[in-house]
Amino acid sequence: MISLDEPHLRFQALSILLARLAQGDLIDAREGGQAGLDEHLFQRLRSLPAADLARLSAIKHLKVAIVVDGGSLDYALRTLERLTREGRLLERCVDQQAPRALLVELFGPQAVAFASLHRMRLGERSFRGRPSLPDPDTRDCIHTRWHELQDRFAHPAERYLALAENFPGLTLASLHAVVNEFAD
Repeated sequence: MISLDEPHLRFQALSILLARLAQGDLIDAREGGQAGLDEHLFQRLRSLPAADLARLSAIKHLKVAIVVDGGSLDYALRTLERLTREGRLLERCVDQQAPRALLVELFGPQAVAFASLHRMRLGERSFRGRPSLPDPDTRDCIHTRWHELQDRFAHPAERYLALAENFPGLTLASLHAVVNEFAD
C-alpha cells in the first residue's frame, strides 16, 4: 500500500473516488465496508463542494492510499516489455525496407501504416513489385539457415533480421520471398 501524503494527490484520489461513486463502480466497496468506508461516509463525501473537498484533502490526519495488485502489475510490465521489444523489431524491419506483406505477417496491418509514416518522414519511397531472387544454391543456403535460426529466435522478425545479417547483399523482401517460395 502506498500512502498519499501530498494534499493534491489526496484530492485527486478523492475526486476519482467520487467520480466512480457517481458511475456506480464502487458498489462492492460500499456493501463490504472495505477499509472502514460505509454508505454514510460515502454520502457525506459525495455531498461536499469542491472547495471543501480540497480543504479535506489538506488535513494531514486523512489517510488515503493506493493499493497495487502485484500480479496485474507483473503482467502489465511483461506486456510493456514485449510491446517495446516488438516496437524495436518493427523499426529495424522498416529500416531494412521490409515489404508490406512481411510487415503484416510479422506485426499485423498496423505495421504498414507505421512503415508508411516512417518512410514519408525520411523521404523514402515504398518499394513495390516482385523482389529479385538469388541463385538456387544461395536459396538453399537461406532455407538451411532459416531452419537453423528457428530454435534461436522466438519472434520470426528476429530470424529475418539475423538472416539479413548472414546475407547482407539481399533485401528482406528477397529473403521473405525465398523463405516462402514453397509455401501454400
